[in-house]
Amino acid sequence: MLPSHPTAAADLAATATAFARWRDTTPVGARIPEALWSRAVELARVHGVARVATTLRLDYTRLKRRVTAQSEGVAPPPPAFVEMTLDLPASGAGCVLTLSEASGRALRIEWTRPVASEVAAVARSLWEATA
Repeated sequence: MLPSHPTAAADLAATATAFARWRDTTPVGARIPEALWSRAVELARVHGVARVATTLRLDYTRLKRRVTAQSEGVAPPPPAFVEMTLDLPASGAGCVLTLSEASGRALRIEWTRPVASEVAAVARSLWEATA
């Protein structure tokens, strides 16, 4: 059994109250809202699935399935921002910018003496064209 933290025990009691309130105001057979399921899954990680299922009067198997699915790692959402650094070499080395799509289309731009502002301008233009 996992040790209980006082805050986690209070959270379990508060969630039990929220479930009781929801059950009192909802017709029998209605689906449990995702917000309550999420709270139950978080608590199951701290207190264990059996204790949370019993306390919140949930089906053990359904709660266990949700905890397992979340633990296996649903793919994280794509980043909202992608950083592009333009640390170009100080020497006369060239610069190659290659863009490709999943379909196989590709674009390759080469600069023999790159200037960061030129690379940034091209990248910005391409980014805006695809947005």
